[in-house]
Amino acid sequence: MKAADILQSILVGIFLTLVLYCVFWAAIYNNYIHFYGIREFFNPFFGNVVNFYVFFTLAIILGIGFALPIISSVFYILYVLSLVFSLTLFVPSFGKYMGSKLLAKQAEIIVKGEGKLVNSIYENNFYIIYLSSEITDTDSKEDRERKLIYYEK
Repeated sequence: MKAADILQSILVGIFLTLVLYCVFWAAIYNNYIHFYGIREFFNPFFGNVVNFYVFFTLAIILGIGFALPIISSVFYILYVLSLVFSLTLFVPSFGKYMGSKLLAKQAEIIVKGEGKLVNSIYENNFYIIYLSSEITDTDSKEDRERKLIYYEK
């Protein structure tokens, strides 16, 4: 393999990984962030959730895997399966479930001088976002938005 072939395979890996990441996180954004009515645009959300070490590692692995003729068909199948999985996250129940698994966590905040443990539904660079009370299946999007609390870090 020439250096140009290696560079080309890595660039293809970066492009295909970017497509996979965008589809995956767009589905989470559409069915989790929009479900709760969190006021966040996709670009800052995407920048907040992407792990660049994992991204570039996956890009290099995909690029080299697609370039090697012996194992390229396996990588094609794995890539298509990953893309199909990411596309199934556009089904609202799947996307919401995966978003809760990846983005929701316990966070400690300080309210009136006392530490309080909350179940945050999303955390970005500026806010920890959690619910003031539980939501029900009958709550509308406006009701869910009213129950959001933005705790400034």
